[in-house]
Amino acid sequence: MQTVATDASAPPDCVDQIAAAASQFGEIDELYFPIGASQRDDVGLLNAEDTLRIVNSNLTVVMAVTAHFLPRLLQRKHARIVGFGSIAAIRGRKVNVVYSSAKRGLESYFESLRHIAVGSGLLVQFVRLGYVETQQSFGQHLLFPTVSPARVASYVMANADNDIGARFFPRFWVGVAFAISRLPWLIFKRLNF
Repeated sequence: MQTVATDASAPPDCVDQIAAAASQFGEIDELYFPIGASQRDDVGLLNAEDTLRIVNSNLTVVMAVTAHFLPRLLQRKHARIVGFGSIAAIRGRKVNVVYSSAKRGLESYFESLRHIAVGSGLLVQFVRLGYVETQQSFGQHLLFPTVSPARVASYVMANADNDIGARFFPRFWVGVAFAISRLPWLIFKRLNF
């Protein structure tokens, strides 16, 4: 096993470092992207540098790393790419503006990957996460419970061979997402999230 410490907000360097490490241990047949970055003052006023850092860390780096490995993954008999989205991407919001936009873009990208993979041995999965016990939820008074990273990992590994497409985890977020997406604008605009 080899660990690579890299900066996801700098996709070209990140791809180079991961590719160099990967070249030392043979063929890659699985990619997992439990990655993201946010900041509390993401309320639509971020400067270009902070905006790019968030977009790169949540979207661009995933696309760049995937593009590097995708030709070989498509040729494998069994391969897998797993992306991780967020409930924040369901609808535009007042906070985490850039973060939620990047996660919505990531979801669209994984839909495209799934189409690209049709007819190959590549399984593309996308897990839409609710609140996870990370720095983003630490100290927050949240309306819904958090889930541990270990539970997320267990769910992902339990579905290693299943063509789940895009799913919410935990499952109760399906109802929450449906409700949020259907709220009339007159009500939604008053919510502070």
